[in-house]
Amino acid sequence: MNSKPLSQASDEAARNVQAALIRAAQRARAVAAQTRTRLVVVRDGKLVK
Repeated sequence: MNSKPLSQASDEAARNVQAALIRAAQRARAVAAQTRTRLVVVRDGKLVK
């Protein structure tokens, strides 16, 4: 396994993963708020509602 940060990956798609995950999380929060649905996330290995 490579220990280089994703920002230094040779594959363009791999370099863009972090930004895509952030956008997906923001969209998930927005949809959950609009539909009054609880969003469950994991922080520090613990489930947070």
